[in-house]
Order: sequence, then structure tokens, then C-alpha cells
Amino acid sequence: MSFTRRSFLLGAGTIITASFVKEVATAVADTRSPWLITPTEAGKVIYYEPVEDHWRLHLGQPAFEIPRPQLLIDNLRWHGHVLDTQEQIDAVCDDEGWTEEELFRPMDGYSWEDQWEHNLSPEARAYTFLQKHDLFPDRGKGRREGQVIFESFSNPMSSARWVEVHDPLSLSLLQARLNELCLNTEVRAYAEA
Repeated sequence: MSFTRRSFLLGAGTIITASFVKEVATAVADTRSPWLITPTEAGKVIYYEPVEDHWRLHLGQPAFEIPRPQLLIDNLRWHGHVLDTQEQIDAVCDDEGWTEEELFRPMDGYSWEDQWEHNLSPEARAYTFLQKHDLFPDRGKGRREGQVIFESFSNPMSSARWVEVHDPLSLSLLQARLNELCLNTEVRAYAEA
């Protein structure tokens, strides 16, 4: 298992300043809840779900059961293979030793579970989304606040990846940073239906 802790650098942008953090910390202390300033237009939602003594993040609605497996051809396309013509399908079958019939079957359970945990689950998608944007700039020195933890289980038993937040201040700063970068993403509590 590997994990990395990331913090928000004060003054790296225009929103997360020392005075803003002080204001948010006061609001969080009074309410014991995150202070989330939702974006005007939110195209995406990162849900935070309570797990033990922290929150786990999901990009999109949380899913607690693995869905039915994708067809192998759909998974190959997801990984960037262009399989639109018969020649392209024949070429991948020749290269990998598959039959065309195998391409149009659902993936086997282990391969699908591994793919789901690492890339397609809402938890893994939150991990990828938050990693790819410059939310926690390494450049510059100065005070850092909050903590977002990226966890990855790259081993033969699991390929799960997820992101944890352990305090309301960190959730508040995450929303502020998403707003600052104009990512049109809302951080919202997950409420089971």
C-alpha cells in the first residue's frame, strides 16, 4: 500500500490565503461541518462519504457494488485501442491471440474487478481527477493547511485507489481550490437514498 499526503499551499492562488483559512477555520469550528462554497456552474460532483473517522471521496454517485463486466472490446477501447474496423479488430486478435468471439464476451471476473477498482469506480475516478489537476502545487515555500490523503493498493490482491479527507477544514479548502481552478466541481455530502 502506498499513500501520499497533500496539503494546500497558502497564497499559491488567489483564494486560499491565510485570512481565508482563518475565516474557514472559524466557521468550521462553530458548525463542526465543512464550509463549502459551491461553484456557480457545477458539471461534476465529488461526494464525500463517512467511513470510520474520515471521509472517502467519490467522483459521481458512489457505487458500492461492482457492476456487470464490460465487454473486452469496450475495455480495450477505454484504454485507447481503436477498434472501429474489421482490420483493426483482426490485428488486435492476431497480436494478442484472441478470437473475435472473445473480444465480444464480458471480461473475466478478476480482470474486471481489478479494472473497476483501479480505474472505473467513483473512488478511483476521484483519485485520478484530483491527481491530474494542480490542486497541491509543489512549487513555492510557505505555510500549508489541510490534508488530503491519496491511497493506492497496487498488489496482487487489490488495485483499489481512493482519496480520504479527515477534517472539515480540508474539505472546505478542497472546494475552494476546485473553485479557484474553475473546475466546475461541487464537493457534496453523500446522503443515502
